[in-house]
Amino acid sequence: MINQETLDTFDKLYNESYPNVLKYVICNCSNVEDIKDIVQNVYLELLKILQKDKSFNKGNTYILGITKNKVNEYYRFNYKAKIVSLFSKKGDFILLDSIPDDVNLQEELIKKEDLKFVWNFLKKKKIIIFKVFYLYYYTDMNIKNIGLELNMSESNVKHYLYRTLKELNSIMKNGEDENV
Repeated sequence: MINQETLDTFDKLYNESYPNVLKYVICNCSNVEDIKDIVQNVYLELLKILQKDKSFNKGNTYILGITKNKVNEYYRFNYKAKIVSLFSKKGDFILLDSIPDDVNLQEELIKKEDLKFVWNFLKKKKIIIFKVFYLYYYTDMNIKNIGLELNMSESNVKHYLYRTLKELNSIMKNGEDENV
């Protein structure tokens, strides 16, 4: 059983370190679908450490070390019983009674389908393009910092971002979704 003090410490460390852990995993993973598994493994390891060491006083640098080890371990030993997609449909069920009356279900469904379309489109692109999009839109990183994280020039980041946006816009306007 986990005591409240351990949970409070874990919550504090999680909130402080999550953005950096996520960025590191995105920048260093070789498969988009592995991101959530690796991040989960990092925080499971942190929780185990907190349960053993009640006087844990290490910070973000230590957690990034755990992250680096977990990324390496994940690929070195190929710890995958099955691939859990970042875009899994599990948990998408909503009870109809719990939906507020002011929600337009048709608009929400269209938004969700468009989002699925975009993610499926990006998953078929080069991993670097997916990383740029994920860092820019999901983690709200700016172009300069994405370039620094991915060891690319800002112009390359912009090129990947804007060229792919233009391609996506064209496909969505023309309804050319047979390849996605």
